[in-house]
Amino acid sequence: MTFEPGTYYIGDPGYVLSSDDLRMLFSELLRGGLRSGPRILIGKDQSVNVLYWCAAMPHLEGTLYNQNNKGWGFDWGCFGVVPWEWIENQPSYETHKVEFTEPFQCSFTENSITIGHLHFTFNPK
Repeated sequence: MTFEPGTYYIGDPGYVLSSDDLRMLFSELLRGGLRSGPRILIGKDQSVNVLYWCAAMPHLEGTLYNQNNKGWGFDWGCFGVVPWEWIENQPSYETHKVEFTEPFQCSFTENSITIGHLHFTFNPK
């Protein structure tokens, strides 16, 4: 799946999605089992036709490190991409704000996630 250029939140979507979106997200993730390894979930807000991407992690909490050795923590069992305009309390999440100037894709393996030019490796707590 390819995302359009723009500004996105990168990190644990459990911190920034609305309660309704979180319910849908976790319902889908639990169907496949949060501990069954990374899986992709692509959500769609019907009213604005915006996509987000999320991978269920093999551990409920931990840290992903990007290629610059910056740690990105998660503790809801997932990690992903959310359009910046969906973020209600934007100043709280500035360190997770990433601008993509070109279309980008997301992918994962058992031990890593790639989001556009960012490459993360998994290191459980």
